[in-house]
Amino acid sequence: MDLCDLPAPETAPESYAARDLDTDEVRDALPTLLWSGLVEQRGGDGGTLRLTPLGAAVLREAECDELTARLSAVVSFADTVSRGAAPRPAGLALRRLAEGTWTLEQAKSYVRAGETGADRS
Repeated sequence: MDLCDLPAPETAPESYAARDLDTDEVRDALPTLLWSGLVEQRGGDGGTLRLTPLGAAVLREAECDELTARLSAVVSFADTVSRGAAPRPAGLALRRLAEGTWTLEQAKSYVRAGETGADRS
């Protein structure tokens, strides 16, 4: 919904599947999203859904919070690396942490395992 309007979940479930969204979850959340003013529905129950300006702002805030948390984890991990972690495991762990595929604990665990000679590729 961030990039374009979507049809109501009942009318075109394939639009949601293509975006890896669960239509049942969307259908369940829709009344709350409409009531809170984050989403508007045009054309009645079978119409299109779109984010309101408030909905777009809330989405951006959530994205910003996620990126802030990820950056904080990267900074914390840099402290771990500065204590003498091996470069190769640290580089891989840092990349996965920055991408968001690993948590801070997973990155630290990987580096610790690399320091003891374990291979966790």
